[in-house]
Amino acid sequence: MFDNVNVDSCKTMGCRNLGIINSPDYLLQGNNVLCRECGFLFPLISSNALNLFRRAVNHGWKGLIKQCPGCGGYSLKRHGFSRQGEQRMLCRLCNKTFIAAKKAVASPRQTQLAALIQAGTSLQDIRTALAIDSTTLRRELAHLSYQARQEGSRFSFSCDIALSTRAFTVRFNGGDSLLYVLVTVEEGSGHVVALSTNYASQPVEAEYQYRSRYEERLPPGTLTHLVQRKEALTMRRQGALYDIDYGPAALHCHDRGMLVKPVLPAYRHFELVHKLTDERALNVQHYLDQECFIFGGCLMANVNDIHQGRCHIAFVRERGTTPPRMDMPPRLFLSGGIRNNVWRAFSTRDYSLAVCNLTGNKKNRHLRYATLRGATAFIQFIQSHPFLPYLNGMSPGNVTLVLEHLRHAWNSRLPEA
Repeated sequence: MFDNVNVDSCKTMGCRNLGIINSPDYLLQGNNVLCRECGFLFPLISSNALNLFRRAVNHGWKGLIKQCPGCGGYSLKRHGFSRQGEQRMLCRLCNKTFIAAKKAVASPRQTQLAALIQAGTSLQDIRTALAIDSTTLRRELAHLSYQARQEGSRFSFSCDIALSTRAFTVRFNGGDSLLYVLVTVEEGSGHVVALSTNYASQPVEAEYQYRSRYEERLPPGTLTHLVQRKEALTMRRQGALYDIDYGPAALHCHDRGMLVKPVLPAYRHFELVHKLTDERALNVQHYLDQECFIFGGCLMANVNDIHQGRCHIAFVRERGTTPPRMDMPPRLFLSGGIRNNVWRAFSTRDYSLAVCNLTGNKKNRHLRYATLRGATAFIQFIQSHPFLPYLNGMSPGNVTLVLEHLRHAWNSRLPEA
């Protein structure tokens, strides 16, 4: 997760160039690359912009992931202690040292702050109750966020897991500006594995700064209609494979950092999910809400496991919360658009499910159990949380910190967490 990556490769299942960087079959055509093996045209993603974003947001994971934060190497050994008595680690590849994170202990102030957030206390009352200013509040929020990441890095998963990923937005700075958020949940336990936003404390290339030009609105209709309309939009705007306009979002003049296009956090997000689950999980099923660039991020993070048949990816659209208990025959339809994927629809009066097996090596009869319920439940938890009105008035950096803490609060309520 700490080494540099390049994701400019073919992402067509079945193509011999799947996940292959700099294949001789690639032909540059403007800002896109044509894979002459399968005929798929994919947009380029700046490796410089992606790695700048990854370094900025992964800074808080140093010492929590078993990987050298300098070169990304895995060959590590203990190397004495710091003056503060912290364990120092040495990378055998680059000879750089770093501090292995020790268990963070919440101070009384941080414990009180967490309780005030859970109670939905206003920011003014929090600062008054804790006798702190806005700068100190941000520092305490950073400590809570670090504790949440540390607890999340220690969670153990079973050998076979199903993960659901959805995107949602959260308002910030007290206006109509929206922060883009990705959340991945382990369906068996309801545990939130990772949460990412499109805010970076350090700016990246100006080309990858998020700017809203239009807002994509999906009209009401059947799941078949929504799936096919999404693919039709993709076909008309091929850049939608790696881009999205989710609505207005602008920083204040005094806000540091940058809001980036969602494609960058999507690629980094699934890297983090893979790091946190790969140590024990032998087989992983990813259920993704229907966004094209999310599929690319998930595929590139798991491309080796996909080749080995250990990872499966599926698009899912779901309505309702109570799936039928009895098996039902699916109705097949094509999504149309650039991929013309085959979807299976399962519908009753109160529940509808449409699922597409993107990796092609999962038994189709298992697709009826696809779901996004875990991710949906967490999103509803955020949207109904008593602190949400005050969260909406915070800067995007603070919103990201509080969301990390709320992730930990959600996981703490689960018996398996």
